Amino acid sequence: MAEFREAESRDTETGDSEFREAEFRELEDRQLIHQTAAGEKEALEELYSRYGTAVYSMARYMLRNEAVAEEATQEVFLNIWLKAASYNAERGRPKAWVMSVAHHKIVDIIRSRRRNIAMGHPTDYETLESLPSNQRATDEQAITNLEGERIRKALDILPPAQREVIDLAYFHGFSQSEIAQKLDQPLGTVKTRVRLAMQKLRVDLEENVGD
Repeated sequence: MAEFREAESRDTETGDSEFREAEFRELEDRQLIHQTAAGEKEALEELYSRYGTAVYSMARYMLRNEAVAEEATQEVFLNIWLKAASYNAERGRPKAWVMSVAHHKIVDIIRSRRRNIAMGHPTDYETLESLPSNQRATDEQAITNLEGERIRKALDILPPAQREVIDLAYFHGFSQSEIAQKLDQPLGTVKTRVRLAMQKLRVDLEENVGD
């Protein structure tokens, strides 16, 4: 009888868990973030199921290393767990917030590995092929909403000169002044190229928001 009650209890717990998971699958992203802030692990798991691939794709693209990208993805969702209470729906869509958290965590990882190199750990060098910019607001949101194949497709729509400055600014960490010097172009020209490129990327995002 005791074994039966134990088995029945396990079945009940399994059923309750499956029911809760189904409940969370029905929630909107913003509700999942709020539930995550309230300490609901199932909400975080559902966010991972929705955005884990996108976050990993961004990490893989920026870090150029599969193993490090996998670790970064786990760290991103730990950050989401810790920072969920800071989400403000008035400041942007849930996906933009998730990808922004991912973007900044990946930057932190790259900088950490850069410091390791400076301290004499050259094995981390392979992860430093790119460093995203610190710049925030709408320009960063346009980049952080792009992941994996979407990054490549979005950049492909840009003329070569505009694609070059975006690549240098957002994936190699150069300031606009540094880009101007590197390309031997007037600073005003570089700023114009960045502005035009970001306008095109934002239009592409709006047209493909459901992709």
